[in-house]
Amino acid sequence: MKAQPNPLKVTLYVHAQKQIDGSIAYSVYTHKYSSADYMGVPVAEHQIELPVPEVTKSDLANAEIDSLRDEQNKILANAQVKSSLIEDQIQALLCLEGEVISKDDEALPY
Repeated sequence: MKAQPNPLKVTLYVHAQKQIDGSIAYSVYTHKYSSADYMGVPVAEHQIELPVPEVTKSDLANAEIDSLRDEQNKILANAQVKSSLIEDQIQALLCLEGEVISKDDEALPY
């Protein structure tokens, strides 16, 4: 028979911060912040236990693949935005120099 794994023990810190309207906003963090961090003041601390999830090697590999694909898509999207901004700057400079641009270049890409 397989032994049950120990539960994960987590400490949660409740921070309170006074709002402009006089109300109090509460936030929960896994780290205790100081008042200098502008995250509010710690007002409570709670220990909780979470069950350890059963994860197979293939589940872990699939999760890593999904995470890497998400990161890859973000990088590609950011690169496309930057590339478009650079192309806009190039076109603006070409217009200032008075060079003729082709009809294909006149079409907006979006």
